[in-house]
Amino acid sequence: MNVRNHPVLVAGGGACAVLLLFALVFLFRSHSDYRRQTVALETLYHRLAELNTRNPFPSSGNEVQMEKNLGQIEFHVGELAARLARDPFPLDAVEAADFSARAQGVIERFQKRADGAGIVLPDRLEVGFAQYASGGAVPAAEDVPRLTRQLYSVERVADVLARSGVHSIEMLSRDLFESESDPVPEMRDRRRGRRNASISVPMRSIREVASVVHPEGLYYIERIGVGFTAREDGVWRVLDLFASAPHFMVVTSYSHVTQTKILSYNPEAVKRGGEGIDETLKFLSTGVLAGSTALSRPERLIAGNELIHVSLVVEVYNFEPLAEGGATP
Repeated sequence: MNVRNHPVLVAGGGACAVLLLFALVFLFRSHSDYRRQTVALETLYHRLAELNTRNPFPSSGNEVQMEKNLGQIEFHVGELAARLARDPFPLDAVEAADFSARAQGVIERFQKRADGAGIVLPDRLEVGFAQYASGGAVPAAEDVPRLTRQLYSVERVADVLARSGVHSIEMLSRDLFESESDPVPEMRDRRRGRRNASISVPMRSIREVASVVHPEGLYYIERIGVGFTAREDGVWRVLDLFASAPHFMVVTSYSHVTQTKILSYNPEAVKRGGEGIDETLKFLSTGVLAGSTALSRPERLIAGNELIHVSLVVEVYNFEPLAEGGATP
């Protein structure tokens, strides 16, 4: 059979061959895709079976990561604890009979440092221990541990003031805790008026372990009140030294009073200052309290070279654990 005489058959055969080739290629690709999808499906089934049969928590990956995190946290906590525990209070026990001498020694050391720094002190600076210093009263034995901590707290605060170079120290105070209050007045009167009656009036004890005690015993705090005078740069220096002191202390309350009369003038009166005869108002109206160059209120409060009367409340932290009865071990 001569194929030249049948061109239609030849063309049809060629077309069929091409279609068959395409079909084979498509079949091969589809088979390959089917194999891949089958493998992926089997993988997913296997993963699903693992998820259904394993303990969902904790995962091994999370456990490894948590171990790493725990190690880092413990390292940083250890460093922080070491910094916070710097300059600890002495742990030597103080007898009640010896506390007066201990208090007097602290006061005398501070007075000597203050005199050397040129700081003006009141005629009598007992730093909250007037009844004990200079051979005074003997404290109750159960009060001595906290009194000793308060004494050391006052010493740390006084050291900051001495190093800061303030102009004068007006007051150092502590939380009074060792005294017990009298019976309630009306109950006392009722007891006096009814001598034949048997009335039991409880004493309201205010004895405490510290000013603040952390609920879990992590730390305890003694609050120390401070009053001093200094110029503006000295005030900032005091605050900086409290923040960087070896013993961890926090200033929780701050107030100050200046002696300038600039704030006693009404701003509206200042604006009209040039209209009157008050020379001070005329000066203020030139730009201190009015106009584009007026000082802000914080600037007016502490601007200038005058002495500023400052009152602080300083919380002195101690991270040593408390033993029975509130004493340090």
